[in-house]
Amino acid sequence: MPVELYWQWQDADADGEGGLIAVARDISERRQARQRMEHMAHYDSLTGLPNRSLFYQTLELAIGLAREKAWRIVVLFIALDRFKNINDSLGAALGDELLRQFSNRLVQCVRLRDTVGRMGNDEFALILTMTRDQQDAVNVANQVRDALRAPFDLSGHGATLTASIGIAVYPDDAIEPETLIKYANTAMARAKEAGRDGYRFFTPGMNMQVLARLDLELALRYALEQDQFVLYYQPKVDLRTGRVNGVEALLRWRRPGFGLVAPAEFVPLLEDSGLIVRVGAWVVDAACAQIAAWCAGEVGPVHVAVNVSSRQFAEGDLEGCVRQALARHKIAPALLELELTESALMTNAERTVVVLGNLKRLGVLIAIDDFGTGYSSLSYLQRFPIDKLKIDIAFVRNITTNPNDAAIARAIISMAHSLKLRVIAEGVETRPQLEYLRRQRCDEMQGYYFSRPLPAEELGALIEAGSALPIEADQAAQPAQTLLIVDDDVNVLSSLHRLFRPDGYRILTAATPAEGFELLALQRVHVIVCDQRMPVMSGTEFLSKVKEMYPETIRIILSGYTGLEAVLDSINRGAIYRFYTKPWDDTLLRENIRQAFHHYWLVNQPAAAARVADNAAIPVESMPH
Repeated sequence: MPVELYWQWQDADADGEGGLIAVARDISERRQARQRMEHMAHYDSLTGLPNRSLFYQTLELAIGLAREKAWRIVVLFIALDRFKNINDSLGAALGDELLRQFSNRLVQCVRLRDTVGRMGNDEFALILTMTRDQQDAVNVANQVRDALRAPFDLSGHGATLTASIGIAVYPDDAIEPETLIKYANTAMARAKEAGRDGYRFFTPGMNMQVLARLDLELALRYALEQDQFVLYYQPKVDLRTGRVNGVEALLRWRRPGFGLVAPAEFVPLLEDSGLIVRVGAWVVDAACAQIAAWCAGEVGPVHVAVNVSSRQFAEGDLEGCVRQALARHKIAPALLELELTESALMTNAERTVVVLGNLKRLGVLIAIDDFGTGYSSLSYLQRFPIDKLKIDIAFVRNITTNPNDAAIARAIISMAHSLKLRVIAEGVETRPQLEYLRRQRCDEMQGYYFSRPLPAEELGALIEAGSALPIEADQAAQPAQTLLIVDDDVNVLSSLHRLFRPDGYRILTAATPAEGFELLALQRVHVIVCDQRMPVMSGTEFLSKVKEMYPETIRIILSGYTGLEAVLDSINRGAIYRFYTKPWDDTLLRENIRQAFHHYWLVNQPAAAARVADNAAIPVESMPH
């Protein structure tokens, strides 16, 4: 038991004797209290890790030792991505439990001589002692990322996280503890900007970028007050009629001295800084003002869609903002459409149902933007009062050449129509993309193929001029039999074109698979004859993709290549109907192509087989079944 001794001199008594008296007192509680206070001053109460103060002291000692030993010290600054969403949705208690579990995993990622600290809220840091190889830092960063991949069990609630990690090195980047941590923090911010779930090393250029970012944020705060924002409008076109049936309002910034700033340069900063809530409210009001102006002029009523950011939906009063704008400008609610992402809708699904229900009762239309890239639940999709789904540009960009993108787009269109929803495809830039979407019965499109985003005046003029897409071709009026020939040898293309021309086919030719994909999107093709040996993509690879995207086509290889293994494999998998060799016999090849067309109609439209056979002057009984 700890004791405290007090020595005291005692004067002589009446007999002339004196001496010392020792007094003992138990101070255990005092010492324990002092130890508790020292621990609280240096360690985080939630995780038990060193806090910011002790972390700085430890780093200073580590740098001192590294200076003597010529070692390197690496600081990793770790921030959990989107921790706030979990904390808000599950509550602070489970958020704290998540931080405790993560800190335990973090300790397992480092060696005994390394230091783990909590810098505050969802931010942690590591001190690593190394010799010369920076790969150690990369390995630890990847271990931290791997540690997060296993789901966290929070009282029955599963949660997964990612982390953004910044790395700074002594003495390469800085020699002072404070500066080293600041640089690691800066690098972490760069990792977040790069898409999260990654790491970045600090570089001197980051300082300039940080200063530029601060300058940009300050300028954005003045931009709203000084009326520097403006809306551009991109038309949406009905694919059935070809006419403009609405527009999407897109935010632009006319920054003094810089001109028109691209949204990619400032919208993410609006999100991070929270300014997006105020700016988003301005966008809704400005869009409603423009609707009113068009209604009062020659343009007439125009449906305008407005993007609502996740943060605006979660933190702002979207319903109140819309109500005020509709009342202020006295417009029909049905002329305003709100576009929200899947992520925004699913952050708090129960609240979303209530908010969207209130907006629908106002008469406003609701669309899900970038559909297919988030994590929406189909059960909630039925509960949300949605009017439209918008296919993300990521699936449209390669829709005519990538079977997976094409399949996703078809699935979205089919699902939306089964739920009585309209479908919009964004980012349509080519005629083949347009025609493929039309063939799949997509309802609307927007993209540079029809028009780039325009200022309000130009957009109004475009609508007044009656600009439109060509209407959908009448499939019944098209030639009954279309043959596509794909070969990189132009002489072969010419020879085959001359050979088949007397048979009355509509003949399309392509010198590359890319051209073949374009023609398939533009025209309804029944039979394809393709060379096997072509640059970039073989015939079997091309036809395998065609099978996934256009399974009804009859696909034939015509090649002088004698290696038959790939061809036979494709035939066995059903990607190829027949394989013919070069050089060919004209009469036999013409007969085989006639049989291929007959086979197409037997499989796809049996009732038309006799008519097609008559047109080709070939007895039906001579065709293979």
